[in-house]
Amino acid sequence: MESLEAFMRTILLIIDHGLSLAYFLYTDLAKKMLEQGVRLVFLVQDEVLPKLCQDFKDVPNLVFESVREQELVKYQWGYHGRIQNLLEFVRGSVASPRIPLTYVDTHRQRKLRDTHSRIRAVMLLLQPVIYLLRVSALGRRLFMWLQNKLFTSNIYADIFEKYQPDLVLSGTAGWRNDRYLLREANRRGLKTGMFVIGWDNPSCNGLPGAHVQYANVWSQIHIWELNAGLDWPKKDIHIGGMPLYDNYLSGRWLIPRAEYFKLHGLDPKKKLVVYVATALSITPNLHIVKEMIDLVTGGQLSVPAQLMIRLHPNHFKPVKHYQEEREAIYALAKDHPEVVIVAPRALAGDLPRYSGEDFEEKASMLAHCDVMVSIYSTMVVEASLHDKPVVSACINHPTGWPNTFWVPLDTVPSWPTAKRVMACNASQVAYTPQELRQALDAYLIDPALHAEGRRKFVEQELTFLKAGQATQQTADYLLSLVRA
Repeated sequence: MESLEAFMRTILLIIDHGLSLAYFLYTDLAKKMLEQGVRLVFLVQDEVLPKLCQDFKDVPNLVFESVREQELVKYQWGYHGRIQNLLEFVRGSVASPRIPLTYVDTHRQRKLRDTHSRIRAVMLLLQPVIYLLRVSALGRRLFMWLQNKLFTSNIYADIFEKYQPDLVLSGTAGWRNDRYLLREANRRGLKTGMFVIGWDNPSCNGLPGAHVQYANVWSQIHIWELNAGLDWPKKDIHIGGMPLYDNYLSGRWLIPRAEYFKLHGLDPKKKLVVYVATALSITPNLHIVKEMIDLVTGGQLSVPAQLMIRLHPNHFKPVKHYQEEREAIYALAKDHPEVVIVAPRALAGDLPRYSGEDFEEKASMLAHCDVMVSIYSTMVVEASLHDKPVVSACINHPTGWPNTFWVPLDTVPSWPTAKRVMACNASQVAYTPQELRQALDAYLIDPALHAEGRRKFVEQELTFLKAGQATQQTADYLLSLVRA
């Protein structure tokens, strides 16, 4: 066995949230790679490690190890933690101005607003450095070299020795604590790569936190963002699409309409309007929820309708104002039978950082709703893939979060991903309650409105629109990297 393993190609993958795990295990991606004799070693959170080991115990060459989150956090904050934090602030605030910098500017402003005392003063002193790095490709290269030189850990030495990986993969380019594994891989001269999980990730996270050689992305737009914004060589970027969405296209996750409506106590004779809550770090949702409930329950729409609210995972984090908004939404819906709340659940264990792990629920909601209301989240792509009309509710909250950074929603349409939705004429935007009502009515009366824009939009953003195509493209690419 040992002699066989010595010749086996191995990919080491760091997985720190449910979507990355699902990317491989809830599609045929891992299966296709295992069938080609590649060993996959996943570094996962301790909360899900026992379950994954049990669920996949009979799958040869599929291995799970701890991501060692406690050790990562200890190194992050215990080894010159303040310096690392400041470097992370700069890294996340920098990209070339050849791409829109709305996201990275928002990151910079949030960090400045929510950081106090002397650290904030140092951050302000670093502003000239940030602007210099934005305009200097050489400066960006030197900064990335400095990060790797000063803060490469030794947390995974035994993992590298045990498995001798040929390729190290992550769902981000060192934008999270995966940077430490990727830096260790760089020190050992190993091949590294990343696969894009989030639609807006290439434009919102700033510079890579470690040198990463290869990238598997969704579209030509992602190539442009990585190349123009982050100096990534085009030859090292591959369009593989989004494998997870193959299951939308195949109907693999779909619950039949009658069963889904019965599951949630919905009225099959009424139209279904869905509101998808946005990330609470941007803005409160409560004011939009109130408007939606008033529209549906107050008879203000042209046709009878009911409302489904999909809360955001942040609503379940131990943050006081997040929890207060969650309870307020539950209280508003309590007395209205036309309103149903669906809470997100994690893929396994405690993985609350990203929405979307309850795939059957989400796929069925998208397939069976009549209109979706959101604020330019990735769900806009997913709804458009299902050819469902989308209204972006950019109605400002009057005060925002007290004493905490927030973003006026009327600025969001200027963000890169939002501008692409609008450029394709794929949805409507509402800045006032009156505009929200008008947009909902227009789509409820004519669901084909903007259908051509939705089709153009998903072709632009996802590239591959036949079931199984993105999974195969991605599998072939990753296999080519590990064999090269």
